[in-house]
Amino acid sequence: MDMHELIRQMERAERIWPDDRPWAVQILAGYLHVSPAELLSLFRQINPTLETERDQVLPEDLRLLRAHCERILEKHSSENLEDKRKEQAKARKTIQTLLPKISELMASKDNVRALNTYIYMLGETGEVATPEEKAQWYEEMGRLSLKVKRHPNEAARYFRSAVNALSLLEDAEGIQDLLETYDEDFKGDEARKSWELVVATGKESLAKLTYSM
Repeated sequence: MDMHELIRQMERAERIWPDDRPWAVQILAGYLHVSPAELLSLFRQINPTLETERDQVLPEDLRLLRAHCERILEKHSSENLEDKRKEQAKARKTIQTLLPKISELMASKDNVRALNTYIYMLGETGEVATPEEKAQWYEEMGRLSLKVKRHPNEAARYFRSAVNALSLLEDAEGIQDLLETYDEDFKGDEARKSWELVVATGKESLAKLTYSM
């Protein structure tokens, strides 16, 4: 049962329902497009004396029920917002914990673990990471992929994601630098095909940025 839709249907019913005419719960349920059992359960939250779907209610009862449903939505919305804040705080803490670890791994030249930690961190915190962070991380992941000789497609995928993040930042210079910096690292037919996708993404982004200026 979609509570938002139910409230909209209640508002429609209120506009046409004569104040002095009672309706059985099961009849009203049909008009509201909800099951009689569900509607009775809701009504019993504000009027426990209702016992069966054949019991009758008045427009005033429906207005009270709509107000009750709106309070339920407000409560859920508040709880969801608090849950989201907690999740975001947890994600930021994960970033603060893992970034120093990645730096240590890179300093000790443990590039495979550094790359895998980046991958894990993005999976856990991607929704709260800023475009600036994503641009930096994805470029670093592409560079590490080249260092540990991962498949060119993987490195190119990270560089394309870096370009997309830089595009959101409207950083044309950053996109150009990335394309120039790693062009010679993709050698061989298969690697060049992967890199050409990055170049195409970069050129498209640069064209859009130039047009918007």
